Amino acid sequence: AYLPVGVDQPAVRRDRILASAGARIVLDDLSAAATARPADGPVTGPDTALAYVLCTSGSTGEPKGVEMPHAAAVNTIEDLNDRLGLGPGDRTLALSALEFDLSVYDIFGPLSTGGAVICVDEEHRRDAAEWAALARRNHATVLNCVPALLDMLLTVAEADGGGLGLRAVLLGGDRVTLDLPPRLAAVAPGCRFAGLGGTTQTAIHSPWQ
Repeated sequence: AYLPVGVDQPAVRRDRILASAGARIVLDDLSAAATARPADGPVTGPDTALAYVLCTSGSTGEPKGVEMPHAAAVNTIEDLNDRLGLGPGDRTLALSALEFDLSVYDIFGPLSTGGAVICVDEEHRRDAAEWAALARRNHATVLNCVPALLDMLLTVAEADGGGLGLRAVLLGGDRVTLDLPPRLAAVAPGCRFAGLGGTTQTAIHSPWQ
């Protein structure tokens, strides 16, 4: 199971998260991961086994780990992939932080069908102009994020007059304002638009609208 902890987390909170989770390995050096010998093959296990833990603050401000089994995450991922017809030619633009459950679909949705993930580096995490450039340069087809991030991306596309090659946009985590669908249609004609929702405990998304 994996437990994402943002690099900008205060040290005290980070240490509490790692201690409460009983973390055995901390991966904080990607160069080490890049030079490690790959596994010989997939590591199988029961679908009830833990897939990931995401920490929420709850009402107390203390980090609380939400444990999700593989079955719950796979159920959502496979359902969304089926609805969208996701395949090897699709690429998600991963704008959500790894600590946010929308990132689970950003990663495992396309990878489970042979597609790819377009990552935003830490330097440009809040730079919508860079997101638009990445989306265009790498041919992003799917965006799964909160409404505010879509609004930022659309603002850039509207200002520079460039289109977006997105074919599906999934929004969750907040209220979807009525201006977003027509604005998206103007810069990405024919793009499918869906408002979703759910809680971390119910595996990313639950309702589809």
